[in-house]
Parts: sequence; C-alpha cells; structure tokens
Amino acid sequence: MAQVEIERTEIVELSQPSMNWGAIIAGWLIAVGVAFLMYVGGLAMGFSVFDPHDAEATAKGIGIGTALWMIVTWIVALLLGGMFASWFDSRDDRNLGVMHGITVWGLSIAASGLLLALGMGGAIGSGASMMGGARMGAHAQGLPHGGHAAGADARVALQAQLMQRVRQSGGAASGSIYVPTTGAMAMTPARLDPHTANATTMALIANRPDTAKALLAANTNLSAADIDSTVRGLSAPAARARNDIKAAADTAAHYMAMAMWVLFVSLLLSLIAAAIGGSLGAGHVHRVYHDRRYARGAPLR
Repeated sequence: MAQVEIERTEIVELSQPSMNWGAIIAGWLIAVGVAFLMYVGGLAMGFSVFDPHDAEATAKGIGIGTALWMIVTWIVALLLGGMFASWFDSRDDRNLGVMHGITVWGLSIAASGLLLALGMGGAIGSGASMMGGARMGAHAQGLPHGGHAAGADARVALQAQLMQRVRQSGGAASGSIYVPTTGAMAMTPARLDPHTANATTMALIANRPDTAKALLAANTNLSAADIDSTVRGLSAPAARARNDIKAAADTAAHYMAMAMWVLFVSLLLSLIAAAIGGSLGAGHVHRVYHDRRYARGAPLR
C-alpha cells in the first residue's frame, strides 16, 4: 500500500497596516501651532525692520523676507507635524510613518484652501492695504512707487486733463452770461459727467479716438472743431498713460508669477519635509516610549 504523504500548510493571518487618524489629526494640530508661532515671529520681525522714511526699499526687503520665511515655516511646521503623527501612532514602521506624514501635509493643504475659500484671506488684504499706504506715503514725499499705482495715476491724470479741456472748450463754445453780483460777463463751463469722462478716457487709452469723439459729441455741447482739438491735444498724454498701464500690468504679472513660484516651492518642500518627518518619527519611536516594553511592528499600549 503506497504511503500517501499529506503536506500540511500553515496559514498565517497577516494584518494590513491601518492609518491612525487620531495621530494624523494630532500631528496636524502640532503643525498648525508651529506655523502660527512662526508666522507671529515673522510679523514681529517685519514690523521691527519697517522704516516709514524708506518705504519702497523696506517693502522690497519685507517682500523677499516674507517669501523665504513662508518657505521655512511650511517646511518646519510639516516636518514636526509628520514626526509627531508617527510618534502618536507609536509603530516602528517607516513606510507607515511616511504615509502618516504625507496625510498630515494633505490635511494641512485642504484646511488652508478651505479657509482661504471662506474668506480668511483678509490678512492678505490688510497687508496689501498697509503696503498701499506705504506707497501713498512715498508718493507724498516724492519717492518712486509701484508700477500698478503709476498706471492708476496715469489714468486719473488723463481723465483730469480731459475734463479740464472740455470745461475750457465748453465755456468758449457756449458764450458769455451776465453775472449780477459782479456786473461782468463770465464764461459758462461745460460739464462732463463722470461716467462719460471715464468712458472717453478709456477710449483714448485704447487708442480709439473716433469712439472718444463720438462720446464727446453725444454728451457735450462742443463743436466738431473743439472735439477734434481736444482729442488731438490728449493724444500724447493718452500714449503715456497707455505705456504706464502696460508697464503696470507687466509688473503685476511678474509679481504674481513670483508669488505662485514661491507657493509651489513651499508646498513641494513641505511635502518632502512631512514625509521625512514621518519616517524619522517612526524610526525613533522607541526613544519616545523607551520606558515601555516595545515590540517591533506593533503599537505600544
């Protein structure tokens, strides 16, 4: 009788690694606290170096410092957040630690985006208003100011010249009236409503003299000759305003591109830092729980 050998197979049940969401949320809170602490420190340093007598140079220095500080803040906050998440998880598993760190990073990005969407960008608006006030102070002292302010000033100046020319031409066109209080003859100035003045100014800046002439003809009592003279006289200021607005748009696009690159670099480096922090935390978890019995691969209780 043939002997039949029966091969016995031992079945070992392996548990799949699971994410510890309590540890992830705790690590995220640590990251938020560290980021807030560093933001406050950055604001304190910014106000300490602010010089109202040299607003333009100070604004440029603060802008560069803010970009660097933002990158450092994200890196440090997410590095510590990922590390603490692994420590709170208490498992000696570097791969799982990396996953916890990356999840802390993703939670931080999602929360920041949600707060921004809900209107928490008021701080940015306050900073922009502060910098705008600094530029206005620099302008009042005769100092150079930003390109976007120069573009707005050029448009306002052109509109003021337009209204002045219309008043002068309108007085000559409409004739004289008798003023009883002085017993003399005076010119009646033409009035140009703000909406028409703004539309005419934009037509001049867009290099559309025919449109500007049509607007003036429809909304003023100027003669065709006066309208032609007014539009021709404003051709040079309109060209300067057009160049200033283009330069302002180029400057705004340049700074916006720089801001987006700073944000991209800070997010990328913070992602790497969060993964490294999670790995380091998991690899040194035994040092945090050194006073307990430790089993590799299993959470400490």
